[in-house]
Amino acid sequence: MTYSPVYQDVLTHSLYGKSRLPIFILEKRMQFNYPLHHHNFAELSIVLGGSGTEILNGKPHRFRRGTVSLLLPHHMHEILIDRPNVHKFNCMFDFQLLFSCPTDVALANDLLRTGKELPSHYELDEEDTQYMEQLFTAMQREYESEHYAKDSLLRSKLLEALVFLVRSAHRYAAAPTPALPAPSKVLDLLQYVHLHFQEEITLTSLARTFNWHPSYISRIFKQHVGQTLTDYLHALRVEMASSLLATTTMNIVDIAFEVGFEHPHTFTRVFKELRGMPPKQYREATLTHKPRD
Repeated sequence: MTYSPVYQDVLTHSLYGKSRLPIFILEKRMQFNYPLHHHNFAELSIVLGGSGTEILNGKPHRFRRGTVSLLLPHHMHEILIDRPNVHKFNCMFDFQLLFSCPTDVALANDLLRTGKELPSHYELDEEDTQYMEQLFTAMQREYESEHYAKDSLLRSKLLEALVFLVRSAHRYAAAPTPALPAPSKVLDLLQYVHLHFQEEITLTSLARTFNWHPSYISRIFKQHVGQTLTDYLHALRVEMASSLLATTTMNIVDIAFEVGFEHPHTFTRVFKELRGMPPKQYREATLTHKPRD
């Protein structure tokens, strides 16, 4: 059976680009199930109405009003709704945003433990649900506005919500749930690749990490993901590079090394193959379409 998560490029979303920050906020009413997917941004969400099941990295949990989820870019998840019109707020943001200020690095490092030492979802009581709903409402209002210093307020509200979750980690510890009968080894492999794609990753290094034979990893990767390891790494690295080109002034050569390419010319070639234009042209096109204050 092919096991191919759907990739969603947040940078191409119709709502992206109303702030200079790599972030956007969406209020939605879900009509259908969402298949297994992942994206290049982190996702913070709260359920305001409706119920269903979210399956994160092969582990299911029920959701209802007051369920808050935090998903890292390497997390894969799907959503099964009980009935249409599940009401949610979603905040999508580039996780690198949390490392842009030295005082927030400790928080960012803690949040990287989400799904391991920290829970990936929280069940809030009604009082805390209303508090989080107010934060999301304020973020959406600022995101849609042209108010002075909107980006500063957006970032502060996001940080407020994330700090609240970390402080709540012990109060709202989620009950353990059994794993679904899914190919967990493949999920472990994919999660590792998503977490370490900026580093040097080869079939040999993965074989050492997982104690499997390189040819076995190559075979199951192609079978379940539908791509070779190299092609998958290239896609992840170009996705992050696209975000850096669109949201920072980093030198293109520095970006190439930052996302995991050993040689800038390889980066340029692969980027053009996947994006249809070289990095410099992509940056210029992105800046042309950015809103101005």
